[in-house]
Parts: sequence; C-alpha cells; structure tokens
Amino acid sequence: MIIQIIKFTFIIFGIILAYEILRFIIKDKILKRLYRSMRQYISEYNIKLDKYKFMNKFIVKQEIMNDDEIHNAILVHARENGLSIQQVDELVEQYIEEIVPFFNLLSYYKIGFWIANVFLNILYEVVIDRENAKKISMIPKDSAVVFVMNHRSNVDYVLVAFMLARNISISYAVGEWARVWPLEYIFKSFGAYFLRRQYREKLYHLVLEKYIQMISRQGVTQGIFIEGGLTRDGRFRDSKIGLLDYIVKIKDNHEFKNEIVFVPVGINYDWVLEDRILIKEWKEHKEKTGFRENVQSLFRIILKTPFIILLNFMRYITGSLKRHGYASVSFGDPVPVSEFLKKHKNFFKLNRHDRLSVVKELADNLLDRIGDVVPVTPVCLTSKAILMIDRDIFDRDVLINTIIRINHELKKRNRRIVIGKAFKSYQQTMDTLNAEKNDRKKELVSFEEDFLGVDEARNTARIALEILKRRNIIVIRKKEITINKKYMAFLEYYANLLHYQE
Repeated sequence: MIIQIIKFTFIIFGIILAYEILRFIIKDKILKRLYRSMRQYISEYNIKLDKYKFMNKFIVKQEIMNDDEIHNAILVHARENGLSIQQVDELVEQYIEEIVPFFNLLSYYKIGFWIANVFLNILYEVVIDRENAKKISMIPKDSAVVFVMNHRSNVDYVLVAFMLARNISISYAVGEWARVWPLEYIFKSFGAYFLRRQYREKLYHLVLEKYIQMISRQGVTQGIFIEGGLTRDGRFRDSKIGLLDYIVKIKDNHEFKNEIVFVPVGINYDWVLEDRILIKEWKEHKEKTGFRENVQSLFRIILKTPFIILLNFMRYITGSLKRHGYASVSFGDPVPVSEFLKKHKNFFKLNRHDRLSVVKELADNLLDRIGDVVPVTPVCLTSKAILMIDRDIFDRDVLINTIIRINHELKKRNRRIVIGKAFKSYQQTMDTLNAEKNDRKKELVSFEEDFLGVDEARNTARIALEILKRRNIIVIRKKEITINKKYMAFLEYYANLLHYQE
C-alpha cells in the first residue's frame, strides 16, 4: 500500500514536472518570437523609445526619496500631523508606488497595439493625420515632448496612442478612476502614471511634481488632457495648470539644457461612446467627475463594447458593417517652452500666485491651439449646419448648401476636414486639380473647386445623416429631414464638438 502511494506520488510529481518544463519551453519560444517581431517593428518604423521608462522602480523611488525638498517636506509633514519620520517615509513610498508605472514593451507594442487596432477599426473608420504628424518627427530628438490634448471620451487614451504608435510610445497622466484591477496593471504596463486630481495634500503633490519633473528631464514622452476631465456639453472645459507648471519649472534648473516642447492635439469623433450619460449630466446640471462616476463610465464602455464589436463583426461577415463614423486626431504646431520663457523673462522670480497666472495664460493658449486643430467630422459639421438652419423640418438641399458655407469658412481657417474612404474619388480629383492648378485658368479652377465642394458636402451629409438617422436623432422622408426634438441635445453636443464660431 505504501509502495503504491509512493509510486502514485512520483507519477503525479513527474506529470507536474513534465507539464512545467513543456510550459516553460512553449512560453519561452512564444515570448522570444513576440519580442523578435516587436524589435523588427520598432526598427522598421524607427520608433523613439524612452529608455528611462525601463528604469527599475527601486532606483526611481530612491532618487525621489533622496531629493532635498522631499526630505524637508517629510519633516514638516511629520511635525504638523504628529507622525514619526518612519511613518511619513512609508507614506511617501506608498505615493511613489501608486504613481510610478512599469513599462512593458510587449504589452504596449504587441498586446496593446493589437487590441487597439481591432477595437478602433471595428467601431470607427480611423483617419490618420499624416501631414501634420510629420511635425512631430521634426522635433529635436533630445527634447522632452508633451502632447497636450482635449478630452472627448475614455477612448481618447487608445486612439492617440494608436495614432502615435509608429512614432513614439506615450506615457499618459491618468486619474485615480483607473486605479482598479485589472485597469491599474494594464495602464501601468503601458507606461501611464497615476495622479489624484482632487487630492490637496502638499506632500503628495510634491512627490508627484518630483516624479513628473524627473521623467521630463529624462525625455519621457507624455500625454496630458489639459481639460482635466471629459466635456459634458461638447465645449472645452476650463484648462488645468498643475502639470504644466511642474514641467515648465524644470527650465529653472540651469543644468537642464534640453528643450521641452508642448504639442497641441485635437481629438474628435462622429459618435462618442459615452455621449448619452455625458449629455444627461449636462442637461440635468449633475456633472459627476469623482472616482466612482469615472469608473462607472469606463465600465459602461467595457460592457457595451463587446456587444458592439460582435454586432459589427456579424455585419462584416454579411457585408453590412456599420461603423460609428470617423475618429481622428490632428496635431498642431509644437510650442517650445524656451519661446514661452523669452516672453516672460522674470517667470521664475514671480511669486506663486503670479507665476500660476502666467501658466494659466500658457494653458489657455494651448487650448486655443487645440481648438484650431480639432478634426472636422461629418456628424459634427452636419449637426452645426442643422442648428444654423434653425427649423424643425427642412430640405436636404438646404442642408447641403449650409454645409458648403461652413466648409468654406473652415477651410479659410485652415481647419482639417476629415476625409475617409467615402471621399476617395473626391480626394483623387482634388489632388489632380492642385497639381495642375498653375497650368489652368483661374476661372476654370474656381469652377472645378466649387463643383468639388458640392460633391464633398453631399458626401458629408450622406455619412452624417445615416448615423443620425440610425440613432433616431432625425427622420428622413425622401428629401425632407425632420429633427426628433427628444434628441435635440445630441445635435447641440456634436455641434459644440466642432469648435466653430460663426
């Protein structure tokens, strides 16, 4: 009996050992293959990797803990709160542990990129701003680049990272709403650092400031949502200045010779996944921005997305795929911090109140620049046109003429009109016309541009009306369009997303 038990034990142990050896071999081969593929991808597109992202968290923690200002702040905090130095040290270490990510190349460039690619392209037709994206490659390689963005949706994180994946990996400043499992692990493996937006403790903010300044000095590329939260009514929210102030203050150190560059980024969609809850909060004057509400908003997307993806996948198989319109990102001209400081030579000598007032000017200027590059999508443009018509029932031709007029004004302001696959023939004809413009009579060129403008407006109206009709925001009978007053707020919201004033 004992011999049988021993034999059985050895058999079980052997099976487990064989399984673990096999699992190790297979796992090792898979990981090697993935890493090889990832290295080829990075090499092929000459992607800028921020080496400091790979720094061991222990070293980062020690560098922050050894900072003189942190030392003094620990002493003050301990004295003011009746705590021991060891207790406050542990509190600071807890803050550092919470803030600092652990970047993983495999997570970012294989798992994350693949998921983003599938997720975005099933939901939207993603249109990349290749022309303005070239501005990014012209920024000096040793610069600390900070992408400053408007905030439309929780999808923004995925969209911007996907757009920039062939240039750089971006580290986001993420609010405390994402500090839930497994989101915290996922975001940290993508290089995102966490911050508490409503937390007022001085010691915490000093730790956060030191970390942000540390990674900025090391040239880590960052992404900041300058509004601090999602827009509810479609208009820009008031700009936030805390993170900008931390970053600009680095230039007060004369040993730091590199440039810091802010890049304005405009984000827009034809269909914001959270629009119903955002519009409801706007109209009920019950805006919720706390941890609980943000998590609920995110999980609505997570729960809703598989259903949308499955539905669109079935439509794809049957040849009737209906996406949520366009999603796009545009880039503005880079803003070097040195240029800003030339205009404010005494910036670092100002008291805190006056200094923050100047930073607020910088933040508002960046927000204006973002407004100038927000992509013009069909639903936003058409919603604006419908509101300008100001009638409950109107003819399609009236709508098209209004779109033509708005389009003309937008192009004079150099706004980027999002043009996808539906505009392929229009774009090809326009490219040919531009190439031959110098060899043709001005009158003929003007006539052809007007003709193409009508074609562009018709396409815009067709794409937008299909989406608005699908969402019951409008009713279409032949050439007559009727607004569903129940959803008037949706038209207002999307018209505001356009960021266009007459």
